[in-house]
Amino acid sequence: MSYLNSLYQQVLLSISVVLSDCEKQVKVGRPPKVSDLQIACPYVMSYIINTPVFNLAKILIDPSIQSYHLFRKYRTVRVYKLLELYRRKMNLIILILSILLGKKIKLIVDGTILRVANIYRAQTRKIKRVAGKKFWAKRKRNIYSWDYQRNVRFEEVHYGLLVMIVCDRNGIVHDLWVHPASYHEVRSVRIRYQKSLWFRALADSFCLMGDRGYRGLEYVHVCEVCEDKPDKSVRQVIEAVNSQIKVFNGVSRWRNITTLLA
Repeated sequence: MSYLNSLYQQVLLSISVVLSDCEKQVKVGRPPKVSDLQIACPYVMSYIINTPVFNLAKILIDPSIQSYHLFRKYRTVRVYKLLELYRRKMNLIILILSILLGKKIKLIVDGTILRVANIYRAQTRKIKRVAGKKFWAKRKRNIYSWDYQRNVRFEEVHYGLLVMIVCDRNGIVHDLWVHPASYHEVRSVRIRYQKSLWFRALADSFCLMGDRGYRGLEYVHVCEVCEDKPDKSVRQVIEAVNSQIKVFNGVSRWRNITTLLA
């Protein structure tokens, strides 16, 4: 319990300092018992310690708190905006400090498919009518078979979202976006490069690495084999970030994938 309280105080202090200008917006009416910054802290801690937000809020904020205090639509939108602003400001601070200290910044881009619903649930009539075919995807990969004593081509069917991540060698995510699972990763990167000024600045200013699937993108340095130890370490970091996001999504049990934090 003491560890959770100390971590909660550190996260709250960090968010309060970075978003100090957001607290000065005074609105008419009775102030809420729990501020948006206090609610934003359990979202960050949920990613760190893999615990649902509602359980953390009951432990750290108030045992009598109810789910409708946290997840009302208008309040959730405000909290998401604060978290996105917090992530962008922290990324900017980290990049400026790294440049001033003369560190070489290497970024790597990769994507993973995050399941939104089970395959059997996704085949129901309601989801087919609402979502259509764009969230369905097939991925082929080689799996070693002990029966045949060789690699076998295996096809996986997914229903979900393609989550694209840009991170550095320390595991700090500098950009994150979501597309339907049917999108190819190269197509997703091209759309992001056209529409996002932040990603365009990262790709043009720093070394952006990717695997062999990103051939043809002039702003992505393709790592063919990753024999160098620094390149290998960065690849391992982004795979760890991908696995952590999948664990976070499974633990949080949120179907609406707008709460991804890294």
